[in-house]
Amino acid sequence: MFGRPWVLVLAAGSGRRLSKVTGAIPKQFFRPADGPSLLENTLDRLGDIAEPRRTVTVVDRSHRAYVAGLGLERRLGEVLYQEEDKGTAVGVLLGLSTIIEQMPHAFVILTPSDHAVSQGRQFRAGLTMAMGEVASGRTDTVLFGAEPTNASPDYGWITASGDGLTVRSIDTFVEKPTREDASALLRSGAVWNTMVMLTRASALERLFITHLPEHAAVFAEARTLKGGARLEFLHEAYARLTAADFSRDVLTPATGLSLYTWPAAMGWCDLGTPERFNTWNRSLGRWAMIGTDHYAASPIRH
Repeated sequence: MFGRPWVLVLAAGSGRRLSKVTGAIPKQFFRPADGPSLLENTLDRLGDIAEPRRTVTVVDRSHRAYVAGLGLERRLGEVLYQEEDKGTAVGVLLGLSTIIEQMPHAFVILTPSDHAVSQGRQFRAGLTMAMGEVASGRTDTVLFGAEPTNASPDYGWITASGDGLTVRSIDTFVEKPTREDASALLRSGAVWNTMVMLTRASALERLFITHLPEHAAVFAEARTLKGGARLEFLHEAYARLTAADFSRDVLTPATGLSLYTWPAAMGWCDLGTPERFNTWNRSLGRWAMIGTDHYAASPIRH
């Protein structure tokens, strides 16, 4: 049986696109009047997989008040505050480096903190399936797709080979296609990219060494330092680092990645637009839209 995985939660986004809805609070920290924040939802759907002592949460240094306001310090595990926003790849590396220092070959679940999932049991079943695939040595890394329900052009898409297999080989990543291309992807059987991943810490580090070697070297050097020396080194290093996107700069050029697809019935949704965020909350009975920018809590419907 495989060991307990680590969970790496990405929660450093500024949520600018939803600022009018959330009152400028980053959406992962925003709590509607009668419901938990998206960050809390993320931990809830992981269930007891998200063991606090093996959870690392990456946030922006401007998020200290939001983290404190949620009162989730224990559930969030080790909270890492980024020096500055250098893109998702650097955020992943910051959290990954902490895990590698403690358990370099551990299973790692990487997850965004601002998505919606209706069926947590299906979500966890997929993670368990993926851990079995990695533990068996059949693959190093499993990414999770969601069966699409429409040809959304603002989602990332994944194409894969191996029809009929539970875990397939990834062929290509397509980021924000045109509407016409998204329709073609839908017809071809491509899936939405959820950016949830199950891998080993060492395998993920190898991807960075291969595709972003200078970035990987910075965090490897940081691990040789302790205390204030490490903090000072990272402060200076962040100023020199170029911004890098995890999907574009690490995953897209990689080979040998695998795909597990969650069914549409699991109810996955990227809540990156006001429209999707509002629709999701109204589906839970949380909101009644008053105007373009203002919302009021409505009774929860059972």
